[in-house]
Amino acid sequence: MSDNVIPQLRDFIAREFLNGKDDGLDESTPLIDWGVIDSIAIVSLRDFVSMRFGVEIPHSELKPSNLSSLTTIASLIERLRSTS
Repeated sequence: MSDNVIPQLRDFIAREFLNGKDDGLDESTPLIDWGVIDSIAIVSLRDFVSMRFGVEIPHSELKPSNLSSLTTIASLIERLRSTS
């Protein structure tokens, strides 16, 4: 996995959804369970991933198992990069 994906995701999520605070936000933080990512946030996250990483996330991939933590989101990005 690319070393810079998770820090960029963490910065984006902290800035956009946590008022700029990433205290306690790490690779395994349960983003959906903690309410950090909801249906509105998914749209914003999808746009960020597209612009920042050049990866389009298909609607079929926007499921909790792919968005549950920074690690799962980064894995999704890497998987989609490798298939494009």
